[in-house]
Amino acid sequence: MKRLLPAIRMPADGTPHRSMETELMGRRRIDEHTLEVLEFDEVRRELATYASSDLGRAAAEKLRPSADLEWIAARMGETTELRRLLDEGVRVPLAGMCNIRPLIEGFGKKETVFEPEDLTRIGDTLATAGNLHQFLGDLDEATFPRLRAMASGLDSFEPLVAEINRCIDEEKRVCDEASEKLGDIRRAMERIHHQIRARFEAIVSSLAMRKAIENDNFMMRHGRPVVAIKANYRGHLHGTVLDRSNSGATLFVEPDALVELSNELEDVLFEEKKEIGRILFQLTRMVLDDGDRILANVRMLGFVDLAFARARFSVAYAMTAPEVQGACSFELRQARHPLLLRLASRRRGCEPAEAAGDVVPIDVRLGGDFDLLLVTGPNTGGKTVMLKTVGLLTLMAQSGMHLPVRADSKVCVFSRIFADIGDEQSVQQSLSTFSAHMRQLVTILKGANSHTLVLLDELGAGTDPTEGAALSEAFLDALLARQARAIATTHLGQLKNYAYRTSRAQNASVQFDRETLSPTYKLLIGTPGSSNALAIAARVGLEPAVVEHARSLLAADVDAASELINQVQATREAAERRRDEAQERLNEARGLKDAV
Repeated sequence: MKRLLPAIRMPADGTPHRSMETELMGRRRIDEHTLEVLEFDEVRRELATYASSDLGRAAAEKLRPSADLEWIAARMGETTELRRLLDEGVRVPLAGMCNIRPLIEGFGKKETVFEPEDLTRIGDTLATAGNLHQFLGDLDEATFPRLRAMASGLDSFEPLVAEINRCIDEEKRVCDEASEKLGDIRRAMERIHHQIRARFEAIVSSLAMRKAIENDNFMMRHGRPVVAIKANYRGHLHGTVLDRSNSGATLFVEPDALVELSNELEDVLFEEKKEIGRILFQLTRMVLDDGDRILANVRMLGFVDLAFARARFSVAYAMTAPEVQGACSFELRQARHPLLLRLASRRRGCEPAEAAGDVVPIDVRLGGDFDLLLVTGPNTGGKTVMLKTVGLLTLMAQSGMHLPVRADSKVCVFSRIFADIGDEQSVQQSLSTFSAHMRQLVTILKGANSHTLVLLDELGAGTDPTEGAALSEAFLDALLARQARAIATTHLGQLKNYAYRTSRAQNASVQFDRETLSPTYKLLIGTPGSSNALAIAARVGLEPAVVEHARSLLAADVDAASELINQVQATREAAERRRDEAQERLNEARGLKDAV
């Protein structure tokens, strides 16, 4: 059959509706290095598991953060509105959609018509588009404005869907009712089949054939009815041998009495094939005539399913919608790293939301009173996790996702995010760890501005502490001069004074329990960290004389500063204990009041 069907109109770059895809998927503003370091791919893969279709899963895996405030607000709004529907137990009609884009875009490379199973997938997908168009369009405009807007990107294909369903049955077969001619052909086929079976039964049940036949099963060879007879009884049945068994002991003979009916059946089968081809051609033309609109709807279905996946992701992780603001400042309250929640949930065998108690939340802010947060303290205190939490949650928010934070949290939009976290040594270039970090810092300074977030782990490490501290101070000065927002961690004690004497900079530390000598992983803004090395050494049993000798070797001002930090931390811990006790008494009082 010649291909007389219309081709899908494609833009010059070969990708239909690129503007819509860019609008709904986000622009490529965050570099791949940052996405990799902050494990955004892991979040995308987790998000994809909450999609209902291949379309949604593919969209989730291609999702990228955007730097467009309006785009972020729109996607966040979609997530929030779908989350509301889920919380209310409303069923969203997503079932039935398939990724039919390759079928339509690749049509004509091999096939000349769509096969029945292809048309079934197309019909089911277009039916879902129509159902969602109706469902989203019927939502209350005031309550669900974003979802109502999504409805405008979907269409009803009722005539096409109805025609496909009329012609293709549930077994993915062109049905008798597809055309009057096909119905007549199928009835003729049935009549001939009955006649062939009747004559076959008469042959195999005759007394003369009882010894000759191998079995009396009705069989076909090369599309024609045959009788299985023993080779040494070949003369008992007049007909043509069409096949034989591997051993040669059984012959498959078409009886002469069935030849006329077999020929008639072949003719009818040929007519059936022609009529089915005509029907499939007609349906295929109907699909391709509307190909551009179908492709646009397929993309929109993927975006709707992606939004639904974001909402289901939000439910599973007990997430909330943070306030998205234009100013480059954020405040994350009770923030948890989603991948730590997933890890905790797998260990306990529960939903991520139920494992929240196993992950210590952090409170962190930046860009209000200060643009640089310098986090000091021991390496085991959880500083890197804090950095990754801030970075990953920022990427998630700028992708339209809810966050595992308290509802009064605020996020902002960064045009660039840089992350220098972990050992990024390049073996190919044979660079040292320090050199690799320096190259990354060079890249950061070239791109840093007032809309940039910079995350630096163990700043100044990998070289002489004195030179490392000097380089770090100079680099931080350069970042502040560019008005970038930055969080840096370090274990260099020399940097603790930097925030005290630098405008728009603030110290912070990860809380350390002096009783258990272990980190609590809570971030303390305003208090620099102490290594607690001497306290830990004494606690684990190092000889007092050795500890005292080590203390005497410390410079007097360093020892005094360390002691001051420890006193501040002890005072803060005592205040927090009193606050917690007061809150507990307040809760008890409220409970008694409610009971009365």
